[in-house]
Amino acid sequence: MISALELHNFRLFESLSLNFNARKVFLCGSNGQGKTTILESLFYLSNLRSFRTSRAAEMITIHEEYASLAADVSFTGWKKRIQAGLGNNCRQLNIDGKHVTRASDFAGTYHTVTFLPNDPEIITGRSQVRRRMLDMFISMIDRDYFTALQMYSTGVRSRNCLLRDPKSDEALIRSYHPLIAEYGAKINESRKIHLRILSDYMHDVIVTLKPELSDLTMKMRTSRELCEKEAYCKRLDSSIEHDRGMGYTSFGPHLDDFDFVADEKSLKLYGSRGQCRTVSFALKAAEFDITQNQRSSRDNTIVIVDDATGDLDKKTQDAFYSRISTAKQVFCTFTELPDHPMSADAQVIQITAGRAV
Repeated sequence: MISALELHNFRLFESLSLNFNARKVFLCGSNGQGKTTILESLFYLSNLRSFRTSRAAEMITIHEEYASLAADVSFTGWKKRIQAGLGNNCRQLNIDGKHVTRASDFAGTYHTVTFLPNDPEIITGRSQVRRRMLDMFISMIDRDYFTALQMYSTGVRSRNCLLRDPKSDEALIRSYHPLIAEYGAKINESRKIHLRILSDYMHDVIVTLKPELSDLTMKMRTSRELCEKEAYCKRLDSSIEHDRGMGYTSFGPHLDDFDFVADEKSLKLYGSRGQCRTVSFALKAAEFDITQNQRSSRDNTIVIVDDATGDLDKKTQDAFYSRISTAKQVFCTFTELPDHPMSADAQVIQITAGRAV
């Protein structure tokens, strides 16, 4: 469980200290008071990413240069204090007071599954929304994937800088190709495997909620050659001139996409709002089930729910609360305390203008 949380200069919280003493924690209050920010901090300490922004500066209180987050975390057999400091151009990580240099050694101290109001955008939104969701999910249960993403991104950024420099030597550009191809192929292969796993788990949820979507599949959009290092390298070599003109690497996992297809139609283009909401719920429910079935994450998974059940019908809501009740710990936000069985033994924290009671 997460037993304590401390925030300093994190968004609207200049200073906040919370103690959690229950498996179910309800954060209640009007909109704009800071409930989602608390969930964001819990998510960041697990993933070293925000589910709201990709820019660290946006998480730091206005007119401040530095923010810090800390949590006391204890699960079966271990207890740790984790801390993260954020600056505009730097990040400091500590576990039990000791500095951590590698992000992969910090991320994943505990696992998070989120249910957010904008989850349907995974189905209907831009490709980067889907890539981000998939990358965070795989990284949570596979640290090697997290490392592969970091190495691949470093290689692509370096190659792009050289592509934009008209004086750069072609041999120097080629020197990054083995690294990009090695980790890019690993990312593509891992994505294909995990999309199949997610599809299987989603099917069990969907056949109960919306049988008409029981043939739903998730189709990856990538070039077959990008799953094999040697072929990947050859394509990088042959694309240098084209990519110089574009100013960036024009193919690879950083641009790939996948689609949700039912009845041979893309839900992004033809799905109703209700269908997209149900599919996004099934996707997150599958993510939760998979983490619960992973030996490495079974005992250290928390669920984060940010006002995400409002437009679900009662049948789906009941299925939702029944499913997440098995998590090690659940954090939910509400504008008003709900009337359902989960409320009975929940810790209720009232959030008002950056203060908590």
